Amino acid sequence: MRDLVGEYVRGENDVTAFYARPPGTLFDCEPRIGTWDGRLVDAIRSYQKTLGTTTDFEGNEAVIITGQQPAIFTGPLYTIYKAVTTIRLAEILSEKCGDRCVPVFWVGSEDHDFEEARSANFLTKNHGALRLSYDPAAKVEGLPMHRVPVEASLHEFVDRAAAEVPRSEYHDEIAAFLHETLDASSSLADWTARLMARLFRDTPLLFFSPHIPEARALGATILEKEIREPLRSTELLNEAGKRLEGLDFQPQVMKGRTECNLFLEVEGRRRKVTYERGRFVLPEEDANFSQEEMLALLDTSPERFSPNVALRCIMQQHLFPVAAYVAGPGEIAYWAQLKPLFEHFEMPMPVVYPRAECTLTTIKLNKILSKLGLEVGDLLMEPDSVLEKAMRNTTKNPGYALAETGRQEVQASLEALAHGLERHDKTAASMARGLVKEIASKFDRLERTLLRSDDAKLGTTKKQL
Repeated sequence: MRDLVGEYVRGENDVTAFYARPPGTLFDCEPRIGTWDGRLVDAIRSYQKTLGTTTDFEGNEAVIITGQQPAIFTGPLYTIYKAVTTIRLAEILSEKCGDRCVPVFWVGSEDHDFEEARSANFLTKNHGALRLSYDPAAKVEGLPMHRVPVEASLHEFVDRAAAEVPRSEYHDEIAAFLHETLDASSSLADWTARLMARLFRDTPLLFFSPHIPEARALGATILEKEIREPLRSTELLNEAGKRLEGLDFQPQVMKGRTECNLFLEVEGRRRKVTYERGRFVLPEEDANFSQEEMLALLDTSPERFSPNVALRCIMQQHLFPVAAYVAGPGEIAYWAQLKPLFEHFEMPMPVVYPRAECTLTTIKLNKILSKLGLEVGDLLMEPDSVLEKAMRNTTKNPGYALAETGRQEVQASLEALAHGLERHDKTAASMARGLVKEIASKFDRLERTLLRSDDAKLGTTKKQL
């Protein structure tokens, strides 16, 4: 399979054809400027106050947007990198275009994949991994994140993390803030939003949650089209997936032919919707509705409806004048199937821009790497290869030095022999070159044996790695 994400970032033509345009062209033209709906502007301002931030905006700016499903302790660290990338892109576009561009973080409060949200990993004082997994007493299956409760056990997680991670000058302040926000939060989505708002309080980043009533009401237009033309968006997604497959790419979204791209809440739980024999069916509830009944329900209770992952991208464009969406690798891959959906809903497709990547190190880690003659990138190799490189860089075994010298002398002699034979007997010269490779392999084994002969040194290096 070809590397879709890598080829997209490099701007390969047959890949970028699936998107609005290559990411590098974001700065070639001005972002689209449009006035936001006044009801949405008021709701977002109120939401910022709820989160304890006072980010200023007018409601007529272009938007750079990103988002992530809520999770305990904000979830994976790349969530932070997405937010940072979004802020920086908005700054650059504002400078280039002369008009302000606003960074927005979409808190995925409607998402309901609790398994993905329940765990967090920490680096301990001893450079080990501490994994904490939330197991609430309440039944949370199918609940959107804005309904998942934050229970007392999360306070225990804060205390445990505080006890096991390395201390800093902000250690106590951070622990206190985590406890305070837990007490103030009504749900897991609310806790995530409050933590993110605190982390980015001195930036122009705006926060948005799609379960806000005003957003649900405004988004009903998109969901109405999905109900009136059931399965059309599913067909378009699958057709795009097949086109990708034909180019030897792995499609990320392949829907069942009866699956719709929306969810309906039943008693607070988010339920999948299919369309079969002219009716909308909720397989998990043994319930079904006619098209007229679904449209009437949408009209009276829009808060019960939400888009799936594909339709959410259309929804964000409907609510905001989005110039670019900041995406991780998995998102970049599934956005390759969305261009036909934007055309179907008559929405401009934004630029999909890859989020920043980052590797965090510590002073202590840097010292160990330097001592072992390694760079951070070396740690991506197989563990045995990293160990061998570190041992080669640090060994003081005199036998190893002798073997290295012997290798060089033997290799030089054999290469001279092969070169000399080339003028007289090409078959013999080829055999001599084969001997060079064979001897090199034997020297590799000899050197590995010598490197591993110092048990104490080997044990120490393994522990450091």
